[in-house]
Amino acid sequence: MLADRPYLLITTANFLIAFGYTTQAMALPVFLTRDVGLPDALAGAVFAVNTALVALLGVPIARLTMRGRRPRTAALGAVIFALSFAAFALLPQLVSGSQALVATLAIAVLYTVGELVHSGPAQSLSVQAAPDHLRGRYLSVYQLSWSLCRTIAPLLLGLLLEAGPWQLWTVLALIVLTGATALLRAEPALPSHATGIRTTSGAVAPQQVGVQ
Repeated sequence: MLADRPYLLITTANFLIAFGYTTQAMALPVFLTRDVGLPDALAGAVFAVNTALVALLGVPIARLTMRGRRPRTAALGAVIFALSFAAFALLPQLVSGSQALVATLAIAVLYTVGELVHSGPAQSLSVQAAPDHLRGRYLSVYQLSWSLCRTIAPLLLGLLLEAGPWQLWTVLALIVLTGATALLRAEPALPSHATGIRTTSGAVAPQQVGVQ
């Protein structure tokens, strides 16, 4: 598998974009209470909005994302992540009080859309890009990218929080955008059935087995 550079590239992309997921639990609560000034109870509303939207919009957005090419759609989700991070970076300077809560909830919606747009195509890509006879081994390595991110994230996010509010979100935006770029670079070398490219008849191109 180590010789399969396209798959290693999408695995690296997942490692980078995974920081977008970990920040909600590890960094966002501290940021909202310390830098935005929201009470602890109101900061928890962000998690409630995220959970409700995932439950309500998960299936409809998954159906929509199935129509596009998986690497590009997953990359779009990462770009939406980056936009939400940019908005969080500006939040303490632009609003306060009740306006801060409204703005935070709006950004939380944007963040959740990025999560939903990215997750389905990225997971499907990881499965379809793996050769049938080595799929278990490939997916084990892909899942390792999640574990590695969760191991590094507490230290990295803690250092970024100490550096300042805009530094945290700026670095996170750059990280997930780098992941999006990696997905786009991997696309030309991936088999058509993995990327979701459709033939002229509208059907997905037949599966090809083998390491690229």
